[in-house]
Amino acid sequence: MARVGMAFAGAGFLADMFARCYKEIPNVNLVAVFSRTEQRAKSFAEKYGVQSYYTDYEEMLKRNDIDAVNICVPNYVHASMTILAAEYGKHVLCTKPLAISMGQADEMVRACEKAGVKFMYGENWLYTPASYRLREIIQEGALGRILAIEAREQHSGSHSPYALKKRFSGGGVLIHMAVHPIGFIMHMIGKPVKRVYAEMGNLLHDIEGEDYAVMLMRFEEGESGIAQSNYITKGGMQDRIEIYGSEGMAFMNLTHANPITLYSDVGYSYVVEKASMSKGWTSPVIDERYQYGFANMVRHFVECIVEDKEPLSTGSFGREVLRVIFAGYESHEKKKAVNL
Repeated sequence: MARVGMAFAGAGFLADMFARCYKEIPNVNLVAVFSRTEQRAKSFAEKYGVQSYYTDYEEMLKRNDIDAVNICVPNYVHASMTILAAEYGKHVLCTKPLAISMGQADEMVRACEKAGVKFMYGENWLYTPASYRLREIIQEGALGRILAIEAREQHSGSHSPYALKKRFSGGGVLIHMAVHPIGFIMHMIGKPVKRVYAEMGNLLHDIEGEDYAVMLMRFEEGESGIAQSNYITKGGMQDRIEIYGSEGMAFMNLTHANPITLYSDVGYSYVVEKASMSKGWTSPVIDERYQYGFANMVRHFVECIVEDKEPLSTGSFGREVLRVIFAGYESHEKKKAVNL
């Protein structure tokens, strides 16, 4: 199998997750990492055996042994880094949300199309083992016609200080977190969103963006989707999905559906992302890379490059998710439903 030279834009929390996944793919070479902070780039390279590290992004892109770039930086620089990577002929995997404006998203899609490179939108919910299996069951007809999906991601607050400023993140939890359930619902229903209604606000945190958001989506043939996210949930991250069909229903729990349940008086090192304590009854995550879909996602990205096929989640799909999100913000501002 052809080898793929991978580079990282960013050396933080997400890049760490991705690097651990790529290390398990035999035909991937970890060629380079970029970070504006030299020590962070150097430490990341040493930790994961990355060949070189850079504080100049464009200088890194000049390397001929880099085939693809994994964009793992704050939202506001997704566009500029994706476009520059495409101009240098590199395939791109960009994390969510695609951008912080529709203009940026359009430029990203155009740049990748012009360069003829793969542009994958990194919606990890679509690549979880649970999602893979559920798609198979739905395709068999077990649930009949999908009528409605309710999905949520919630926890106590973002890892990143950039998420607290609108100019960096593009908004609050609607764009930064609800992007996951919104994208999942859109993918599973597989039809255009025709109308949205959203409400949001600040229930707990005094931050620029909203810390709570809920959005109702109506699809082309009347299907319904409800996405909800917040920064007010204690006890660790919660990713939950309910799917209702004409012939059945399905419930998914991506974060706390573990085969281990334990009780401890003294606690232990790690339960699940955002969990503040480990005493009492807990259900520790086994391997977040697989459970949250990151391992399958990067493997799919590499396969798309080697086999020259389109990703399950394209940049254009990420753009459409963003369009729905901004319609949600418009709905909240106008206090009425918005047609797309």
